[in-house]
Parts: sequence; structure tokens; C-alpha cells
Amino acid sequence: MTESMTEKNLNSPASKRRWLWIALVIALLGVIALAAINYRRPSKQGSLAGREVPTVEQAAGREVPSVESMSGNSLTHKADLTLAPEMIERIKLQYAEAKTQTIANQLRTTGTVQANAYKETRVTPLVGGRVAAVNVQLGDVVKKGQPLAVIFSNELAEAQMKLLTITADLQYHTAQYERAQKLAELGAISKQEREEAESHFNEHHAEHAAAQQRLKLLGMSDAQIVNLKDASQVKSEVTVPAPSSGIITARGVNVGQVVTMADSLFSVTDLSTVWVIANVYEKDFGAMRTGAKVNFTTPSYPNRNFNGTISYIDPRVDSASRTAQVRIEVANPNQMLKLGMFVDVALNSSGSQAVLVIPKSAVQNVGNEQIVFVALGVGQFQLRKLQLGEDAGDSVRVMSGVKAGEKIVTEGSFFLRAEM
Repeated sequence: MTESMTEKNLNSPASKRRWLWIALVIALLGVIALAAINYRRPSKQGSLAGREVPTVEQAAGREVPSVESMSGNSLTHKADLTLAPEMIERIKLQYAEAKTQTIANQLRTTGTVQANAYKETRVTPLVGGRVAAVNVQLGDVVKKGQPLAVIFSNELAEAQMKLLTITADLQYHTAQYERAQKLAELGAISKQEREEAESHFNEHHAEHAAAQQRLKLLGMSDAQIVNLKDASQVKSEVTVPAPSSGIITARGVNVGQVVTMADSLFSVTDLSTVWVIANVYEKDFGAMRTGAKVNFTTPSYPNRNFNGTISYIDPRVDSASRTAQVRIEVANPNQMLKLGMFVDVALNSSGSQAVLVIPKSAVQNVGNEQIVFVALGVGQFQLRKLQLGEDAGDSVRVMSGVKAGEKIVTEGSFFLRAEM
């Protein structure tokens, strides 16, 4: 009876309507779920759904997109940028053609500026002691003989006292020798006694000369040594003079420091000439010769060319890099070249070659890449990534990226880059 009642309830009109509503609700939920999935799925036609939203800085042009994200890595005719004629008129673009140019063959390498080792002097004290004063700082220009530091030294005082003692002994033995000579002339003393007096005189005379020379080595002048008459004139301060004219390029001493004769106090360097030390590959040794003229540039002075002369070629080849060092001597009267500065070195070799060049003003730097904008037609421009070679005056050699005869943007390329 219970089963028949349950079957009757299920077959009732109210029960059927309830199950119909449940089915409709389930179907509606399925439709909503499918719509949500399709909405979140990225479109194959370039929809922006799911992409990273650009920052304010990127939208304002403060961050330049990478070259890889732009087309223009191949020599196609597809424009990356199209501008209206009025925009082109407003930014006043200028153009130039990529063209071939005959240039002399050059060997190129890099180098660093170093001090001329023949004009760099290490200053060491002539006597050990305590530093009483330091008169110069790093970078100071000094003249030969200028006092650099003062050292308080007991050794100097002792050497002066020894000279005074030897001087007194010498005066006594000088008087004895003169007296012995007179007595020998009168026959009052024997020849042996006169010779003994002469021997003592010569011995003390040699000691006196050695003591004077010792004081000279400790920095005292001839006038100071001659005027040293008694103990009240003994001084214990040694002045350290500049051995040559130049610039203080190193300082290793401070007031109160105790130094010895082996310590380096300063380095004085004459920077009127410097060396450029460059590394040359083994395959290029045939073009190297002493006395050859060399041109070089440095990023610190992009519009300035320098020149020098090869003064030495190292006969040793580095086993790892297969290079040898070449020393280039360069005049540096205004001291524009600083020690440690990087330079690009170019040495002309025999022959010439035709190369493709473009103006330097057309090249833009994007990260570590160099790019130009090539004009394809009226208002159409394509971005090209370049592989560049050496400079050729106001132009630069192009290894790849553009073809001869193509028109590239020189003035105004920055605005095109901003539009990208």
C-alpha cells in the first residue's frame, strides 16, 4: 500500500511541475557556466583579455618596448608605424640614404689608459720615524723639491750628534798631526811617531767625511751640515721632498703614523704623456710595428679623436686569449685622458674596402640594441635592428639591417620611437 501511494505522489501534477523547475534551474546554471568560460578564454584574433595592463610610465612613453617586441627584424615591406601627413610636417623629419663608402682597412681593438711608468715615482722616506706633518693631498700638483711630509726621527738626531763627536776628534787629531810634523822637522820625534800621528789624522778625516755623507742621505743640505757647530743646532725633523714634478696619484701615510725606509708614502706621476695598453690578437701581429701611428676614441669624449704612436710590442702571447699587449704612447698636455679610461683603438692596415654606412645621427639605442627607422612610403616607417661595425667619420658601418639605397630617418627619429 505504501509503494502504491509513493507512485501516486510521483505521478501527481504538483510533483511533475517541481521536477520540471529543477531541470530548468540546472540547465540555466550550465548556460551561465559556459558563458563564463568563453568570456575568460583569450581570443585568437588579438583580444586584450588576459594581457598585462600597461603602467602609467609605459603609457606615457617612459619605458621603451624591447626590439624583439617590434617587427622590423627582417627586411620586409611591412610598416611598423603610419603617420598622418600633418604629423610628419609638424615633427619635420629629415632623411638620408644608406650608401656604400670606401674606407681604409683597420684593425680595431680596445685598451685602457695607464700612467707612463717611466714618469711615475714612488716616494719612500730616507729615514724611519713618526710622521709629524703631511703637506699634500691626492690630486695635488707638485713641483720638484716641494716638501711633501715631515718625519720626526731619532736616527737623524743621532747622526748629527755623531758628526759633532767626529768633528771634535778630527780637530784634536789635526792639531796632533800638525804638531808631529813640526817636531819631525826639528828631529824631536822619530819617523814612526810622525807616521802614527798622520795615520790617526787620516782615519778621523775619513770618518768625518762618512758622517757628512750620512747626513746628506738623510736629507740635510750641504749648508745645514756646514753650519752644524754644536748640540743646540741638532734637529730631529726630516723633510720628504717631491722627487719630480707631477701629480700626487697615491698617498699611503697620515700624521702620527710610524714609517720605515721600506714604506711607500706617495706616488708622483707626470701625466703630460700616458700609455694606452691594448690587446692585439695573434692573427693581427703582421700589421703591428713599432713607430706606427694609431687613432683611438673614448666614450668620455664622443666627438674627439686622439692619436698616439706604438712604442712597444710585448713579445709574449697570452696562452688563454692568444693576444699580446701593445703599448701606445700618447701626449696628454691638458690631462683629458684619465688613468683607467677605456678607449677604442684603430690601426690602419694595407688596402681598402667598400662598406655600407649610415649617419650616426640616425641610430637609436634601445637597451643593448641599435635601431633605425626606414621610410617605406608616404607616412610609413619600419623599425630595423642593426648590427654595426666601426665608425667612419660622421657615419658608421652597417653589417646588417639595411640595404644600400634605402632611405632612413636621421632628424626626428626620436619622435617616431615615442610614437611606437
